[in-house]
Amino acid sequence: MRHYLKSLIIATASFYLAYTMVPTISFGGNPKNLAFIIGGLFLISLIINPIFSFILLPINFLTFGSVSLILNGIYFFFLPRFVDFSIGAYNFPGATIEGIIMPAVNFNAVAAIILVTSIVTLSQKILHFIFE
Repeated sequence: MRHYLKSLIIATASFYLAYTMVPTISFGGNPKNLAFIIGGLFLISLIINPIFSFILLPINFLTFGSVSLILNGIYFFFLPRFVDFSIGAYNFPGATIEGIIMPAVNFNAVAAIILVTSIVTLSQKILHFIFE
């Protein structure tokens, strides 16, 4: 039971991180939509990802475990067809952190979906590594 709760908290934290980093994510303000989004991420990380990782084991080794990135990308791409959820184009204004300059970047809608998918997958991997 504790493993399921930990996976649910990790899925929630990873979506919250993506939601705060990319301000063009919209889930319609309905709590059911948010529960559906987080529940889908939970099911992908707990059930679907291990099955596909095992079936596609040679490809998973060659791509350094990017099967979860592809599964999350498919999820975020097809999610707006079922729930009031959208990821719009995002204009990153640029930043300077400790002398490192990050230039401004304009993401169209597809690139923003890839950005959100990357943030969610990377944060899930890091949090699973830390807490398990």
